Amino acid sequence: MIRLSKELLLSGPELTVVQYCGAQSKVEFLLDEHARAVRAERDTLAMLGLDEEPVIDDPRARDSIERLVAAVVLACEFAGTYRLGVGGEETQYHMAPLMDEESFGRVISGVEGTANKTRAAEVAGLFYEGSASPMETALVLMLTLPVNFGGLGLPRAELNKSVDVSAVRGTLSDRDEVTPDLMWRWARVAVEYDSAEFHEQLGSRQLEEDARRSNILTTQGYRVLHVTPGVVRTVNDVELFARQIAHLLGVTLKAPSEIQALRRRRLFTLLMS
Repeated sequence: MIRLSKELLLSGPELTVVQYCGAQSKVEFLLDEHARAVRAERDTLAMLGLDEEPVIDDPRARDSIERLVAAVVLACEFAGTYRLGVGGEETQYHMAPLMDEESFGRVISGVEGTANKTRAAEVAGLFYEGSASPMETALVLMLTLPVNFGGLGLPRAELNKSVDVSAVRGTLSDRDEVTPDLMWRWARVAVEYDSAEFHEQLGSRQLEEDARRSNILTTQGYRVLHVTPGVVRTVNDVELFARQIAHLLGVTLKAPSEIQALRRRRLFTLLMS
């Protein structure tokens, strides 16, 4: 807890995520919402002249996954360097992280055995430190969350972690380290997220810096992919990008079932909007 005054305490970021993990919807609300969604999908299929039954997911499973993902997104923000704006405020960047994996683990270990603790332990294994923007969070979660949650199931990555290039400083590099946005260090695969908003704020210097960083990584045997919001505009776009990464990693993406494909579309809407 953070003491704001003698009689006022505020939940710290770690405890806030743990408390958030205990949220759940009323069963009656879930069932009513589910029934409306099924009717709407049946009407759409009939309007299109398709003799098909809608894909039906368990509403409680859906609610549990979506709430878990929301907690993971919140944890990524608290452990990242951005803060979402509220009440019409703009998102702030280059902020100090509020928590990390170690501090979150300590708080979880001090919580009594409850549903909150079980779900928080899942969050601990899914969130990332070091995200620099909401889009980085959305992209890395879309790519690496389990297929059963709607993700692409790629191996866990690193966000904004440095690569030591001091050995080639003065010959192939003008610095001691470079920090790609996203990477799989073990496979020497990196992804650079090129944000039009970010580049508009920082101008051509940021474009030049990104190019230098990418060039240095390439000389060190890294294969660097570039992604913009337009490259991942749809679910199909994200799946294509994930297949390209999987090819470089030498792994095979698991094909989703009908229910998992439905969850993927929902996850995309939740994260990428």
